[in-house]
Amino acid sequence: MAPRINARDREALRVLPRLMQRKVDGALRGSVEDLRDVVGSLNQLKDVTPLLLPVFHAQLEAYPVPDRISPDVVPVIMLAKWSMGGIVQICHNLGNNISLGERIVHDAIASKWHMLFPWMQFFSNNFLPPSQRPAALPHGLSVSTYEALRITIHPLSTLCQFTATGRQLMRMNPTVQAFFFRAWVIVDGLKSDDVADPLREGDKNLSALIRANMCSLSVICMEDTPASLPVSIIASAAGGTFPMASLALRYIRRMTKEVANMPEPRLRARENVDFSSMTVCATGLAQAILFMQSLGDREGGCQELLLQIGSIRTVLSAVTTLWERLLTPAWNSSDNEPDIGLAARRRVLYIAYRYIGYSMNCANDSALVISQALQHGLLECLLRTGSSRAERVDNTKRFDDDHDIQLLKELPRFFVFSKVLRVLHPALQRLDRVDLEERASQDPVLWEVWQAVDSAARTFTNFHELPEGAPFYRYQCCSLKCSVNFSEDDVTAYRCSGCMLTRYCSKDCQKDAWESGHRIHCRMLRSALGNQDVREIRKSLPVIAMIESWICEERVNEIKALDKDTVKTSPDDRSIVEVDLSVYPIELNLYSLRDYFLVCGSHTFEREVAESITTSEESPYDLVAVKVRLGREYYSLFSPSTTLGVAFGWTSGIQGGRYIHDHSQTPDT
Repeated sequence: MAPRINARDREALRVLPRLMQRKVDGALRGSVEDLRDVVGSLNQLKDVTPLLLPVFHAQLEAYPVPDRISPDVVPVIMLAKWSMGGIVQICHNLGNNISLGERIVHDAIASKWHMLFPWMQFFSNNFLPPSQRPAALPHGLSVSTYEALRITIHPLSTLCQFTATGRQLMRMNPTVQAFFFRAWVIVDGLKSDDVADPLREGDKNLSALIRANMCSLSVICMEDTPASLPVSIIASAAGGTFPMASLALRYIRRMTKEVANMPEPRLRARENVDFSSMTVCATGLAQAILFMQSLGDREGGCQELLLQIGSIRTVLSAVTTLWERLLTPAWNSSDNEPDIGLAARRRVLYIAYRYIGYSMNCANDSALVISQALQHGLLECLLRTGSSRAERVDNTKRFDDDHDIQLLKELPRFFVFSKVLRVLHPALQRLDRVDLEERASQDPVLWEVWQAVDSAARTFTNFHELPEGAPFYRYQCCSLKCSVNFSEDDVTAYRCSGCMLTRYCSKDCQKDAWESGHRIHCRMLRSALGNQDVREIRKSLPVIAMIESWICEERVNEIKALDKDTVKTSPDDRSIVEVDLSVYPIELNLYSLRDYFLVCGSHTFEREVAESITTSEESPYDLVAVKVRLGREYYSLFSPSTTLGVAFGWTSGIQGGRYIHDHSQTPDT
């Protein structure tokens, strides 16, 4: 069936130049050459190009989509190729004109989606690797990888940019999602030469721009979709969960490399092609990080796998590599433009920091997340990327949405865990060597927060390095009659299944310790762990105990003031101080014992353990509880300092808020 258009559309074409009208007539008679010439002239026709949409639609509607490639369907495929290319070009010429674009894109793509999508699938299946096409194409058939990619992706991209219909398709249609993520996998495997545009020779940014476009579309697909559907579709397209996670990281690494390798723009303004390409690709990098976070956040996602294969390192590497290029001011009006200005480029860094903050709050082993981040330069990045004088930042609003400040403020609550403290000390030493004060102090809000964080970091790392901060019960037999030492990972050691803390070199030593007093201390030790077997709390208990002792000594007057305001239900009711290490600055709360168990419910230690402890009349408080957080979980620990002292004779060495033993340095207070 020959292509046909209605009389009204044909009449509208009379505004075209006569030569172009003859080419259109030839195209409607099935001439591939004439249709190619029509498409090649679209950039010269400018505002009248939408009049040609019925011609392109007629070509696609006239012929069924072939089942396979064969010589007899070559003319049909070539007519479809040029028709799809013409539609894409008309939409591409819209730029960012949303008001005009919504109507034209609706007419060009949305209203004809049922007809366009089968052709998009055909070109994807037959001309993108791995394709179903024969090794040698029939004579006259010419479809490059770039042309197939353009036909496959650009209609979706344009539809999502200009219409709610397109975004709804990406979010809710499993067939469209599967189609897109197949292309997402394919684009990752393409080299720059594979996507070269014959009409744009030497354009080295083309592959980067295509990947940036894929990153933006992938985020749209994950918005407001059923929790498990997209992840399963992506995993299926990628060949499994591990390949999916690896691809997500590879997109971030490639976008980082693409932006880093782009030539430095001579002029940082919209009209400069290199600068425009850099900002588009930087935005694509931010979208790639957002997509990775979405993969981990969904039901059936792969958050822990992403962390295991290096997501924190990858994100911080992007910040380290690109921060200077992104934050270099143009010192002209473009610095204030919403889509390419300094604030827009800074958002790339904020999204990276947001991912790290999300991971440390949600990962199963959040202490490991912070450890990795510190090892790979988180502190250096935060101090280097503070706002500069060129950005005209309103400091009164600096806390609202700025993820660098939020992340920095949350770090100290992890400084109570040994795994973090082990890498925090070298991180502080690196900072001392590079001296970032001049750069960081340009941002007064960041600098003020950092000074408080730095003080806490140096105090707590000192505690960790003191002998009292070592988890001695992990290295030696806990029987009083035994002096055997063993390594922390010695699998031959016997661990008490009650308290989950003490270890013994033999069953005989374990039995002897039980009879010598562990039967009394066991429940107390387990309560000091919050009645949970959490490895990081077990390893960090002495450090937590030292911080508890230091806070209670340093802020004793604050505790006395709280005690006056606490209402007790009876003269015999006791008070309990909660040292809240799950927030920073560290908070103190004081409850009656009865109210404390009402507030905490089952998420705390046993009441009988608290009631078994007697307190001297001189003490400003009766009991202490310590609150810590790992990931999404909060843990209420019965006073680690008291427990270690009762069970092992341990002392913190802190008196009057200062460390009084002779064998090490004194922490700052």
